[in-house]
Amino acid sequence: MESRFMDTALEIAFGRMGLTSPNPAVGAVIVRDGTVVSIGGTGPCGSRHAEIAAIGAGGDVTGCDMYVSLEPCCHYGKTPPCTDAIIASGIKKVYAAILDPNPAVAGKGVARLRDSGIEVEIPGMLSQRAADLIRAFKKYILRKRTFVLAKSAVTLDGRIATRTGDSKWVSSEHSRYLVHRIRAKMDAVIIGKNTLLRDDPMLDSRPDSFSDGVKRYFLENRADVFGRDNQFLRSLLSSEISEYRQPLRVLVGLPGEVDFSRKFFRDDGYIVFERKDRLDHFLRNSTGLKSAVMRLNIVDIDARTNAEEIGLILEELADRGIMTAMLEGGGLLAGSFFDAGEIDQVIYFIAPKISGNGISPVIAAGKDEMGLSLPVRDVSVAFAGGDVLYLGYKDVYNFEMM
Repeated sequence: MESRFMDTALEIAFGRMGLTSPNPAVGAVIVRDGTVVSIGGTGPCGSRHAEIAAIGAGGDVTGCDMYVSLEPCCHYGKTPPCTDAIIASGIKKVYAAILDPNPAVAGKGVARLRDSGIEVEIPGMLSQRAADLIRAFKKYILRKRTFVLAKSAVTLDGRIATRTGDSKWVSSEHSRYLVHRIRAKMDAVIIGKNTLLRDDPMLDSRPDSFSDGVKRYFLENRADVFGRDNQFLRSLLSSEISEYRQPLRVLVGLPGEVDFSRKFFRDDGYIVFERKDRLDHFLRNSTGLKSAVMRLNIVDIDARTNAEEIGLILEELADRGIMTAMLEGGGLLAGSFFDAGEIDQVIYFIAPKISGNGISPVIAAGKDEMGLSLPVRDVSVAFAGGDVLYLGYKDVYNFEMM
């Protein structure tokens, strides 16, 4: 196996992230005698998968090898099985970076190809990198909930703002550029009502608004990833992001008054969640809010506890095809997701500053013993200007090979 072809498949998969949900983003490369014949990436949900796109672009691919970032599917969904298309194409060997966590596939795709006489290899050295591109899909397909990334910019003493609430800017321009690139890979961004009122954020992705000097910094430092060789982070730092959709804006909790001139409400690309008991109280006691609610894209959540509320929000988002969401609010929002056990990934930009006092990135009920703290695993580290980017996950990704 030539790893450079799988590297290309992984880069294609990263390029499709944020465009395929709730399907996983996959890349495929077809090779004949050491030369790339064609490539393909997963299209929007309901359209062609990566393997079929690559076969369609390759003409006669009889006798070729295929490199694909995820095990080919073998079941009927909104499209026919990719295994059938591979078998019919005459491809002789398939290199798959990792097995599909979907129970409907999960090794069955490999077995189907092998039973048809196609040689299949899963090179273990690349499974780790491929895993970091499908963690969100794994949670979505197994738990029917959206994968949550908690992002914060913090000082060396762990503050996201001073004691007065000032936070512009904790992190460097390089870090803020990466945040816009991360948004381009997210299906949704989530804030709370305090962030809405205090910051009036746009919550869109604008990587092209940054200077050439900032962009060039990452191109020149593309290899500087330490710890886990994380494909998501590797590509985030240096890959071109030429196609992306703006993420859905999500507000958790209604403010006392709704000001439709705020940027959050600038178009219909948003949704508001509020607990049913609170919403009923608002509607009984505020005539102005009642008329505003009629204009809102609002979903009421019938929950009694914080954990139940967060769980129902993530299930509703998953039902809408939202596979990934980033927390863009302050400490209270992160704290509510922390207490509910629904933070799956963390990305902290640690700035070389000391505030001396201020606001914590996670304001939660907390743990009484350090041993009960949430451990961050599969950690990777990189530099962003003068800041340090720290990336990790709640869970270790367990993958199998066949």
